[in-house]
Amino acid sequence: MTSLLWQRPRPGPFCELFFVLCIFTLLLGLFDVATADHHGSRLRKIGTDQHKDIWRTLALEKSERPYHHLGLGLHSQNPNLDPLTLWAERLKSTTESVGTSRSKGSQRPRFHTYARVHHAGRTGDLIARPTRQTLQSLTDLSNEVSHLLSPGDLGTSTMSRSAAVSSGRRENMTDIINSVVIKGEFGAVITGRINKTTEYLFEFFYNSSQLEKKAVRVTVSSADSDYTNPLLVVVRQQRGVLSWQLPLEPPASNVILEEYRTVSRTLCPVKNYKIMLEGSLDTKQRLFIDLSTSSPQNITYSVTAVFDDHFHIELHKNQTFEITPAEPVFYEFVFTDTVEMVLVKANAEDDFCAMVAIQNITCPVFDSEENVQYGNFYQTMTYQAGITVRRSDYPNGFFIVVVMLSNDEPCSSNYQHVYRIRKKEVTLLVEEKITKVQYLSAIFAGLGFCAFFYIVTIVLGCMSYIRAKRKQPRERSMLDDSIIGSEDLASPGPSPSYAAISGRSEGDDKDLPSPLPRTVSDSSLDEDDIDMLTDAESEKEIYRTKAFLYVSDLARKDMRVLTKKSELYIWGLITVGVFYAVPVMQLVITYQRVLDETGNQDLCYYNFWCAHPLGPLSDFNHVFSNISYILFGILFIAVCARRNHHHKLAVQADYKIDKYYGIPQHFGIFYAMGGSLIMEGLLSACYHICPNNSNYQFDTSFMYVISVLSMLKIYQTRHPDINASASAVYSALAFAVLLGVIGVVAGTVYFWIIFGFIHVISCLLLSGHIYYMGRWKCDLSVFRRFKSWFLSEISYPWGMLRPMYCDRIVLLLLGNAANWGLAIYGMVSTPSDFASYLLIIFLTNLLLYIAFYIIMKLRHGERLLLQSVVYLVLCLFGWGAAIFFYVHHTTTWALTPAHSRQYNQECLLLHFYDTHDIWHFLSAGAMFFGFMLLLTLDDDRALIPREKIPVF
Repeated sequence: MTSLLWQRPRPGPFCELFFVLCIFTLLLGLFDVATADHHGSRLRKIGTDQHKDIWRTLALEKSERPYHHLGLGLHSQNPNLDPLTLWAERLKSTTESVGTSRSKGSQRPRFHTYARVHHAGRTGDLIARPTRQTLQSLTDLSNEVSHLLSPGDLGTSTMSRSAAVSSGRRENMTDIINSVVIKGEFGAVITGRINKTTEYLFEFFYNSSQLEKKAVRVTVSSADSDYTNPLLVVVRQQRGVLSWQLPLEPPASNVILEEYRTVSRTLCPVKNYKIMLEGSLDTKQRLFIDLSTSSPQNITYSVTAVFDDHFHIELHKNQTFEITPAEPVFYEFVFTDTVEMVLVKANAEDDFCAMVAIQNITCPVFDSEENVQYGNFYQTMTYQAGITVRRSDYPNGFFIVVVMLSNDEPCSSNYQHVYRIRKKEVTLLVEEKITKVQYLSAIFAGLGFCAFFYIVTIVLGCMSYIRAKRKQPRERSMLDDSIIGSEDLASPGPSPSYAAISGRSEGDDKDLPSPLPRTVSDSSLDEDDIDMLTDAESEKEIYRTKAFLYVSDLARKDMRVLTKKSELYIWGLITVGVFYAVPVMQLVITYQRVLDETGNQDLCYYNFWCAHPLGPLSDFNHVFSNISYILFGILFIAVCARRNHHHKLAVQADYKIDKYYGIPQHFGIFYAMGGSLIMEGLLSACYHICPNNSNYQFDTSFMYVISVLSMLKIYQTRHPDINASASAVYSALAFAVLLGVIGVVAGTVYFWIIFGFIHVISCLLLSGHIYYMGRWKCDLSVFRRFKSWFLSEISYPWGMLRPMYCDRIVLLLLGNAANWGLAIYGMVSTPSDFASYLLIIFLTNLLLYIAFYIIMKLRHGERLLLQSVVYLVLCLFGWGAAIFFYVHHTTTWALTPAHSRQYNQECLLLHFYDTHDIWHFLSAGAMFFGFMLLLTLDDDRALIPREKIPVF
């Protein structure tokens, strides 16, 4: 019943319509709130806790600045005024104050205004943006009422398009940056003032055809800017952007020695960028220079853009210019059809440190101190520099970049220019290198120099063979008993004097008859056939301590044993050479690869003004000139082999030659000397692949070997039984090389003192060994022996001061005086080139020994054959000429690479060889003639019995 009494009233049609309208209105309100009413703005990063602030900001903007969302920066108290009308009135007032107007046809394309977003430190900042319809209306209106300003109008008023963007807070809404666009003219100087409220954009127009042989250079200066609020410069082209600040910020690792308030940069031509244009380059090009600063105070500026008419460098024409650390330059060079290789030379009158680089003709160009090393090849420079460039590496041409560094540390760590304006005047010159025909001609000329000596040697050998064939053979040997005079077969007379026993010296034996020569009847010294007297005579202490020795006293060992012992020198040399040369070649090849990959030409000390590349080698001519050592070494080995062959034939004809006559012939050390000359050429070539301080020892190691082997050969000539073994010699040389490495790596004062003492002690020990013919031993009993000698000679004091062997004591005194002097010089001066110092020690002893040997030979009535005299003269002449060219060095790694290049010189011979190349050829020839001198020095003793050949 209840349900029947109560019934829900049925809604009428008006109620239903009202309900639908309410819902629709509510949806529209929500949509309006979501879109921030008619502002058209979007919310960025709105957090839950910041909703109230955002809505408060929206309400504030809506009530007080209803048109700020248009980005116009208009402040009007009339909310009903049309924003387009406000902007038109503002533009009209600006143009009327200028008093100039231009036709619509002369207008340039417009730029959108800059809008700086102020961040208030809140994540809910709003950025107001105009709607698309509003922007289109503003653009149409701007095209109708805008006018351009010339640079002369800058001081009065400008056409300013400014934009202010809300930062989310009312107090930051008043910061406005005025962006001013000014049309510039090339060659005109634009000056003015700027602060943080203004940003200037200078626009320049030019035709792309003007950049065929020219480039644009922009210069900006500001006298009162500072590092706190510098003047920021941005230069824009169609392709590429360049920026810097004033004053110029130096590299982070450098100390600020001077503030540079003027910066001048050359712009890379747009056509040279790496990525090719999809279409053709625009004929009408625009250049923009943007200036801005954060300084609240006005700072002055000056802007200039000019065309560099000398951007393209021509062949064989000087280009002189000035650079500073803030004003680098680069120029363009393009190969002509007939040029395959050029040399880029740079000269300067001061020693400020700069850098010269070669870069591919593409943009961007690395022309600042921070990035100049990122180019292809570069080198430091003080007075001069030079880089050889091949057309095959740069077929389209290359850029020559010259940058002055802000300090001198890369060029020299010892000094720094202070209180001087860092400005450097440089002269560039691009020269054509030699052609392929000249290249080949120089190579064959070097080979011809060595081939000449081969031809002369072959001709002389043929003449000697023909002369020997024409001689009639004798029935009897020349070396039989008939050559021994009757006076030599006389009665024995008094026995030889033994100074070690009687104490008589060489001068006491002058009145004694000469000992008997060994004739054919003498038997070989077989230990089973000697009696007691002969056994006493054969004791080494007795024979070797005689006051006057003959070669027969020191040639008592079996020749076959001595020959085998001598041959160990060549086998030892081959072993040492292989194990030494292989890692050396690997190292220098790595040096060359590092140079090619990094482009750092300071790694190697070349004579860049006379460096001719070939294949992977950057300096082929200095490597090739070492072939003279190799060819002369081969020639000397061939001469020794021929001489050894003839000696064996003579021994087969008459066995007495090898036992009783002349100097014992051992060719093992001669072969080793020739092999050392070959290894010297090979390792010197390795050194010249990339010469520097670290691998200079490769160039001198086998010079040590040559010096020591030459001294050993001279000593072996008349001391065949007591010559040093090959193992001992190479061990001593290994120790010398080790000292050379230590001297290069850690050549401190303490090292020089220790080396000086080692040098002096070694000389004393070697002197004792030479003076007593190997019978003196340095052991614990040396003091006991000295005491016994002193007690036995104390009764005759003057005899103690009289030497037992006068000739030997003279040699040893001269040698010790020279070596002690060199040791003292090393400890006092501590020269930086230890390898050369060590080589001087060896060469000094060698020259003293050769001079002593020749003088003693003449003193004992012996003579030099004409052949030996010719070799001596040629050797002296060759060494004199070689040293003359050596002292005129073209590089020195004792200095820094930049300072070493100040010694670079032009090629002296055939436009291919410099003074160091000539040194290679002449010194190789001098060493060959020196070897030939040692080989033929005792040819006058070939038919003399060994009992008559004195030992000295």
